[in-house]
Amino acid sequence: MLDIKQNTSLRIKPTAHDFDLLNWERRVFTNAACPLKPEGNARWALRLLYLPAKGTETVWDFLSGPVNKVRVTRFLQSVRRELETMDCSQNLLSIVPKEISQGEMTCREPIVLEVDKGLIWGCRQGLENSANKDHYFLWYREKKGTTRISAITDPYEQPYAESWQRLINRSIGAGLIPPRRLTADLTVKA
Repeated sequence: MLDIKQNTSLRIKPTAHDFDLLNWERRVFTNAACPLKPEGNARWALRLLYLPAKGTETVWDFLSGPVNKVRVTRFLQSVRRELETMDCSQNLLSIVPKEISQGEMTCREPIVLEVDKGLIWGCRQGLENSANKDHYFLWYREKKGTTRISAITDPYEQPYAESWQRLINRSIGAGLIPPRRLTADLTVKA
């Protein structure tokens, strides 16, 4: 979960007729699988959240070390829709169904190589409080404690967002590594 202070560039104040983007991000973050942390011999950890205008949210977690890991949380129902239907008296979001997949990556996986080269530091801020656009949040932490938090809205529509585009494309590709855990109800009702 992003801890946003009042005087930071990420601070967005929702208007009375707009939705609360940061609350949406917090709910997705807390309902996803636990983030991977750079402990032991791990070098860094990265979490990328995808909050789409339409569809369901996805969270990618990466860990780089002697064994590179990827964990993908795919929500089966939209957290945003759950928030919109929730009345103001409810404090807690009911558990949203999700699929969590985990796997190992090689050291030559493009996401590992890109992050090792410093791709994260080129991901500029560009967050807008808009309900009809896609949003991405990243959280990056090195073992020595260096941290990077950034967010952007519609990186494919903004100028100077090549680092974001590369990060997203590599994340989607690496997210295909772990096996999916799909279930289906094939019962026929008469």
